[in-house]
Amino acid sequence: MKATLYLLPLCLLACSPENEEVQEQHVQVAPPAEALDSITDTGKDALRTDENEIAPVVPLPQPVMQLLAAQYQGWERPEIAANAQQQAEEHPGTPAMAHGDFNGDNRADVALQLRQGDELIIVAAVQQQDGKYELVELKRDILFNERGNLKSLYYLYRLPQGEQIQNAHNMNEIELPHDAFVLGVGQQKSVYIYQNGGFINYEMKVQE
Repeated sequence: MKATLYLLPLCLLACSPENEEVQEQHVQVAPPAEALDSITDTGKDALRTDENEIAPVVPLPQPVMQLLAAQYQGWERPEIAANAQQQAEEHPGTPAMAHGDFNGDNRADVALQLRQGDELIIVAAVQQQDGKYELVELKRDILFNERGNLKSLYYLYRLPQGEQIQNAHNMNEIELPHDAFVLGVGQQKSVYIYQNGGFINYEMKVQE
């Protein structure tokens, strides 16, 4: 079932370690119609099927593991808070990561949550060539301390290619040309769309 996103501009920029710009804008979305047991090394990536789906739960590719080890020494998968898991239940896959073809080149990409010390880091690994990934940092936050246990309050899920988007200024309706992903915390959600070599961040509001 397709949702409609209404785009409202907001001038707020963020930068990744590769100096990729992440622009944040406002969006409204209509109401949308467990998790990795382990992350293992593999040289294979997820495969796209005829239904334009990518398997929601797969190991991270070896090149991504190597990039993460180099840029985020000692990183680990964060524990997801119960509330975030509940918010993500209606979406396939794990709230810790989202798989999709985010840059529209028919290669599988991934967005995921990392824990490094008491920090939560959201990154995307974009496959620019076969087996060649670019790591883009999108957000940092402090992990929630729940009675001495550090947990993430965030969840991720994919928005599929073909999702209906309507620009609130000119009312032109388009379809997402490729997959995007949503980062949520509580009822607040942002969608990250890859355009012109970087991710644009739109804030989303659920219509009552």
